[in-house]
Amino acid sequence: MKLFLILLAATTLNALTADTAVKGHLVDISCSSDLGDRPGWGAKHSRKCLQMLPCAQSGYGVLTEDRQVVKFDDKGNEQAKKFIEGITKPNDIQVVVTGSVDGDHMTVSKIELQ
Repeated sequence: MKLFLILLAATTLNALTADTAVKGHLVDISCSSDLGDRPGWGAKHSRKCLQMLPCAQSGYGVLTEDRQVVKFDDKGNEQAKKFIEGITKPNDIQVVVTGSVDGDHMTVSKIELQ
């Protein structure tokens, strides 16, 4: 019985910490708070906007297909800044972000273009 409970606990813990892939548009929290619910806005959101100081300071996240924003942790925000510097695409920045998700927040391990 003890072995069963240990295995159950380990399996549950693994499921809670398992990486999840979230797909959508890379957005800043400032703009997405005001505009994220507008159809097609994620595709129009620009790299230049993502780099503007107020937008960058607000943090980043992924705007999903159902118009929900999954916000990055501090480390993820730093990764996003470096990621944005390394891309040339002017807008429609579709990404796959891997990490652990807790509600509408995400601990980011990797960001890639979709």
